[in-house]
Amino acid sequence: MGKKKTKSYDNIILEIFNKFPKKNFNYKQIRSYIPEKKEALIVSSLKNLFKKKQILETSPGRYVLNKKKYITGVIDKTKKGSGYLISCDHEKDFFISENNLNKALNGDKVNCVKINNREVEVINIIKRCKEKYVGTVFIENGIKKIEYNSNKDSLIFSTTNKNIKQNEIVVFNISNWQEKIPEANIIRVIGEKGDINNEIHAILEEFELPYEFEKQLLKEAEKVKELQNKKEDNKRRDLTNITTFTIDPSDAKDFDDAISVKKINDNQTEIGVHIADVSHFLKENTSLNEEAKKRATSVYLVDRVVPMLPEEISNNLCSLNPQENKYSFSVLFIFEDQRIIKEWYGKTIINSNERLSYKEAQYIIDNNTNKISKEISLSGLDKTISKKVSESIIYINDLAKKLRKKRLAKGSISFNKTEVKFILNKKKEPVNTTIKETLSANKLIEEFMLLANKKVAEIFAKEKRGLFRVHDYPDEQKLITLERITKKLGYKQNFKNPKSLNIELNNLLDKIKNKPEKNLIDTLVIRSMSKAKYSTKNIGHFGLCFEKYTHFTSPIRRYPDVLVHRELERILLKQTKKKDIEPLCLHCSSREERATKAERASIKFMQVKYMAKKINQNFNGVISGLTERGIFVEAIDNKCEGFIRIKDVPGDYFVFNEKEMLITGRHTKEEYRLGDSVLIKVEGVNQRKKQIDFSLIEKM
Repeated sequence: MGKKKTKSYDNIILEIFNKFPKKNFNYKQIRSYIPEKKEALIVSSLKNLFKKKQILETSPGRYVLNKKKYITGVIDKTKKGSGYLISCDHEKDFFISENNLNKALNGDKVNCVKINNREVEVINIIKRCKEKYVGTVFIENGIKKIEYNSNKDSLIFSTTNKNIKQNEIVVFNISNWQEKIPEANIIRVIGEKGDINNEIHAILEEFELPYEFEKQLLKEAEKVKELQNKKEDNKRRDLTNITTFTIDPSDAKDFDDAISVKKINDNQTEIGVHIADVSHFLKENTSLNEEAKKRATSVYLVDRVVPMLPEEISNNLCSLNPQENKYSFSVLFIFEDQRIIKEWYGKTIINSNERLSYKEAQYIIDNNTNKISKEISLSGLDKTISKKVSESIIYINDLAKKLRKKRLAKGSISFNKTEVKFILNKKKEPVNTTIKETLSANKLIEEFMLLANKKVAEIFAKEKRGLFRVHDYPDEQKLITLERITKKLGYKQNFKNPKSLNIELNNLLDKIKNKPEKNLIDTLVIRSMSKAKYSTKNIGHFGLCFEKYTHFTSPIRRYPDVLVHRELERILLKQTKKKDIEPLCLHCSSREERATKAERASIKFMQVKYMAKKINQNFNGVISGLTERGIFVEAIDNKCEGFIRIKDVPGDYFVFNEKEMLITGRHTKEEYRLGDSVLIKVEGVNQRKKQIDFSLIEKM
């Protein structure tokens, strides 16, 4: 009993030292921080911490934290339960066994001590990664408990709350973790598990993503309309008479980019890229700006969008809606054939002639027409647009193809991973799936957005200011793994030469078109890449093969684009640059990553929901992952991924070979590798753990 108490006092006292890492403490000062003033235990703990060299004695009876003893970093847990310490002060990560995590969870900032050169033990938790957690109530032997499941953590919490019910989703924080089972303090009840709205709210809570705006922010959003007035109109270049249009997904509600085309003479054409002028309405030092900064990005889930800005701004005021005068930040390029001979950047007023969907634009391109059939038209009626618009679309599509060809020839990697879209009913339940098409019209818009982003970045580089979208060279070890796996799938690529790496990757991606393993290899290539991020320090963009790149074209949904607009305006007005924004770049990168994880969680939830209706049905699949526990298989038709336990693989006793990334039958020597085609059956789903269980019928 005494040992447990001494250990808990060790942690308490250590936390005090960590809170004030430079301060010297004597016994009395330590005693004042501890509610239960048990002198003997405090003295015992101080001696113990000194003995372990976790604190140093600076003078008789006075102690300070031994900072040299510690390695500080962030926990990256594995699904097996162990983890790694990622420290800025060390190149290599340190391994942490499950027994040495000492209640640390994934993402927590911790202090560790070395066990040996490659292994550490968590001594104390500096800061939890999360303040709030989301779990599900269940009753065991008449006692209410909370189950917490994230991608990398799985825990059971006790609770004293008597008002919660079986199968309710709750938001909680950790109130006490002195004993083996941590205790949860219930903050809020979301609602019953299984309800789609509750589940999506749970995902947003899990990733700490706000999904509502306070009333005062909505009122503030209404007031900024006043910033569009005749006085401001007169300051801007009027482009309202130029042929202009938007091309977006059919379900888009905000339009943050438009294209204009103006013929100058037989050899020259002016192409305008017009971006919603959000920064004009979103002023610094306002509550609206602080909220946008905090959110940093819109979040795109399967059944909804959680916007960065209130709808009054994103869907109405700033959105480049057709037949309305709108403020934009424009980039005008004068092309002579495929060569840019002149550029102009500035604030403008535009008036879009047409709002077109990608399918409508594609119909115009394919049929060389200005008449859109009712089967394609957004309105469901036959539609005729002006010949100027249709001719402009056909012209810039041709130009975009030439620009794209040049870009790919220079090494820009062409990712074209097959994406599945869920078709939802009125209750937002998934009833079917469809493959998202990438049309010429999509690529047309993409090409001119890339060009605008690149050109703005070149201005920043020249002026030695601004922020960039950077993408580092892939990790060498990941490339070795990718090369080994793709060779086993029959593709011989050489990823060892940095100068030809982009070309080799593009060749690989070109070879797998229309192959069953396409989605798998696309995924493997993407996983081998570094994460793109925002930074004031330009290192180029590996994936695009651009020396300079930024994000200028989506300020309605990305806060970094707002920052880019502000900095570009300062440059054009010859104003001094903004103070150091690197911390803000880090924040935006972090929020982007969090939004991506939330999006994946919503997809996984919908996959499980969808496959729950497909139990006992067979699907063709591709092996997408292998572990010592079993096989991950992705269904080809709907891209839903499920799991087959290794003990359930029929015909033999199978063993996992990590180096070769395969499982082998001990007697039959039958092999299952990444990319193998298999026939599977849906055995069941676990909606609580968001997991799909398959059984293996046969290898194809």
